[in-house]
Amino acid sequence: MLYCDAMLKQVLEQGRETADVALEELLPPATQHPSAIHQAMRHSVFAGGKRLRPILCMEAGRMIAITNYSCGDGALPRPGGAEPRSHTADSPPAGIEQVGAALEMLHTYSLIHDDLPALDNDDLRRGRPTCHKVFGEAIAILAGDALQTQAYEVLAQLICSAEARVAIIQEIAHATGTIDGMIGGQVVDLEAEHKKPDLATLEYIHRSKTAALITASVVSGGIYAGATAADIAHLRTYGQSIGLAFQIVDDVLDVTQTSEQLGKTAGKDKAAEKATYPALFGIEESLRQADTLVEKASAELKQYGEAAQTLKDLAHYLVDRKK
Repeated sequence: MLYCDAMLKQVLEQGRETADVALEELLPPATQHPSAIHQAMRHSVFAGGKRLRPILCMEAGRMIAITNYSCGDGALPRPGGAEPRSHTADSPPAGIEQVGAALEMLHTYSLIHDDLPALDNDDLRRGRPTCHKVFGEAIAILAGDALQTQAYEVLAQLICSAEARVAIIQEIAHATGTIDGMIGGQVVDLEAEHKKPDLATLEYIHRSKTAALITASVVSGGIYAGATAADIAHLRTYGQSIGLAFQIVDDVLDVTQTSEQLGKTAGKDKAAEKATYPALFGIEESLRQADTLVEKASAELKQYGEAAQTLKDLAHYLVDRKK
């Protein structure tokens, strides 16, 4: 391993806890009328996810904040240039967990819809019955819609400058949209089923369906912390690299792990004849490409020194994970 397991485990656990607290505060309670939709939203949001996107968002913000802190007197401007706020060298910017929570809402909405019979038709997600299996297709569709709506309500109320809020909303909206975004990637993924995959199609699917939201998580965290245009360019390349590596490993795990190990139905990609890296390159070459992408991501953060170590560790974690 190229990272400290104990330290990274602590980052992952603390990040997950922070994201969960924010999600608990921001989502309507299960008893709120109409209760069925709020129960369905919470069923999927609190199904035990890794909270990778919020963690990446918060860690990117922390890295940029540390960099700014080390160059000044400890008083950082709020994102977009509002009044200064105090900051400690090891903490992410105050309020950034709300950006992370919104990202997790959007990710969960995509999973709810992805599991529907009209798309991947899956009965298991994160080791639990999928939303439509518990609440029915109609409520599941609306739960996904509601999480997307709730996410943008949260983003619209971020405690930062209007310029930063608009930039974050634009970044995330594009990443979840139809042009090089999550929805566009899902469409091409469906169209590519039962066809011999080619590299261009495969990369478009993975970079759009998965890597785009991961990239937006990193970039939006940087924007919130006051990243410069140069910082954003570095974060974008890092995010695109780890996002593609993450999906390549997902493809490999689908054919090498059991449903119990994954917490979702294994072998679905092969059964549906989906375009995947193992189908095109084989398992060994797929993993080699994932490793190369992680090295590229780490190199992109070289200028940030020790402040970037956690993001580098997270990149390696993405290819070393078991599920």
